[in-house]
Amino acid sequence: MAATPLDSAWEWLITNFSEFQLATVVTFVLHESVFFLSGFPSLLFERFGLFAKYKIQVCSYPSRTPLD
Repeated sequence: MAATPLDSAWEWLITNFSEFQLATVVTFVLHESVFFLSGFPSLLFERFGLFAKYKIQVCSYPSRTPLD
């Protein structure tokens, strides 16, 4: 019975890396994925104007004049 590519990759990982290394990398990747993807809905809401009715500040851009 031939091994699938996923089985081959898993076998290579567990033979070449320690459990600590694998756990560290997987935990880091999982943490960063959750961290960055959790802000994605807010970006979409802002992009499509769904937060506009809750805005409490008028649209103002900083002036180019230096502060003296």
